[in-house]
Amino acid sequence: KKGVSPAALAPGVVGASNWGALATKIGAGRSTKAKRKRDERLAASADDARTRHGGAFHDDDAIAHVSKKPAPTGRNTALTDVIALDCEMVGVGEDGRRSILARVSVVNEDGNVVLDTFVAPTEHVTDYRTAVSGVRAQDLRGAPPFKEIQRKMADILRGRILVGHALKNDLRALLLDHPRRATRDTATYRPLTRPLRSRERAQADGIARGRGSRSLKELCARELGLEIQAGEHSSVDDARAALLLYQKCAKAWERSAMMEGGGIL
Repeated sequence: KKGVSPAALAPGVVGASNWGALATKIGAGRSTKAKRKRDERLAASADDARTRHGGAFHDDDAIAHVSKKPAPTGRNTALTDVIALDCEMVGVGEDGRRSILARVSVVNEDGNVVLDTFVAPTEHVTDYRTAVSGVRAQDLRGAPPFKEIQRKMADILRGRILVGHALKNDLRALLLDHPRRATRDTATYRPLTRPLRSRERAQADGIARGRGSRSLKELCARELGLEIQAGEHSSVDDARAALLLYQKCAKAWERSAMMEGGGIL
């Protein structure tokens, strides 16, 4: 800028100020199209940040700017030997605290959906938990009955490696179980867990506990540089996130499983 005086730059500053006032007045940038373009720019910025950080985020500032969701990594749409599961629940009972199944999502090893369905409630729903579950009353009207989905899931699970996060909750909602040796849970795999907080270090009987689970959202940001659960949850996004975490750790994870008597079926 050598030779350019402050006075010469002044009109541009005034113009920017005038545009700011006009933009506020006419609501520029508030349309759906403008918001979409802004989101696309943020996603591109996140990609650049991932490139600079070697494909993953390693600090809180980087995590705060994540904006890209998990996506399929291939074109295969068939059932594969490894699948990932996530469920959404709604609340029943007087206080809505008891959970029942409302949506089931399963993706294959490429992250493509092989099952994604709402499920007719088996009891009167008192809390749809929409802010988290994303489930609304109209989603469950005409949905397949629980028994039908349960049978379908039992068939899908048979003989396969099941990946997910806190899978005990999903399997409990489905009223199904799955062999431990064929289960890969990102909430309990030690390299993905965290040290216990002080209040967690002992149970009521004084016996020390193991390690604590990180949330899937935190793991997704820290390990993958991706964002999930920014608002209403998507069971498809969450299943893909758990799958990507497993795949990142798969070599060491399967080696550990083999030593414990498990491993790929």
